[in-house]
Amino acid sequence: MEQEIKGFYSGTSGLILPVPNKLHYPGEFREKSRLCYYGSLMDSIEINSSFYKIPMAATVKKWAGEVPEGFRFTFKLFRGITHNPQLAFDPDELGRFMEVVSAVGEKRGFILVQFPPGVRIANFVQLSRLMASLREQDAEGKWKIAVEFRHASLYIDEVMELLGEYGLGMVVHDKGMGAGPAEGPDTDFRYLRFHGPGGNYRGSYSKDVLSEYAGYIAEWLSEGKKVYVYFNNTMGDAYGNLRTLRGLVDDMV
Repeated sequence: MEQEIKGFYSGTSGLILPVPNKLHYPGEFREKSRLCYYGSLMDSIEINSSFYKIPMAATVKKWAGEVPEGFRFTFKLFRGITHNPQLAFDPDELGRFMEVVSAVGEKRGFILVQFPPGVRIANFVQLSRLMASLREQDAEGKWKIAVEFRHASLYIDEVMELLGEYGLGMVVHDKGMGAGPAEGPDTDFRYLRFHGPGGNYRGSYSKDVLSEYAGYIAEWLSEGKKVYVYFNNTMGDAYGNLRTLRGLVDDMV
């Protein structure tokens, strides 16, 4: 991994490597897992597979053993909780999810709660119920939890106050009409997701755009906040953009 920047963690959404296959791995990694090699390049990963299926605790524990001590895992909350009609969910299933991902131990980063565009301000009561349940399942506050909205109606004071009440953060992202403002609740962290310049998981960001965000990140770090950044333009230049951003931030802090 490049030089550590205190409080700053970055990675890709899903396990993306800068080489096509194991033949291109450095010699010391050719007999090891893809995650082990990834952990030598980056210090965090956003696990997307947990959105589609809750993993086994033994698998999560195995992942934790394949990366360095300073590495951090972020898990995307299971879609059976966030994507049901009218946000109907089973609190026991949420509890099972939280228990399983906690097998990652001290390498925990965030729980990412991504809502579909169909979740809007009309679902305020259901949102409140889910946020309360999230906090109940993590009563000791071991996890940082960030919410990604995909509809503009949710960026209002009442929702920001709700997030603040439960100690949740808001994802800053650039996905279509649901893209969020730079400021959310006053938390001790910031969480950024880059979905591609066109919001379609493709393409590459210009250095000018990344330099602007690097300035924000450097400022947040100077305020003592932790900053997590993930590139989701995985059909584009996610890895190259990540390296450029880290270099720009490193020059500013």
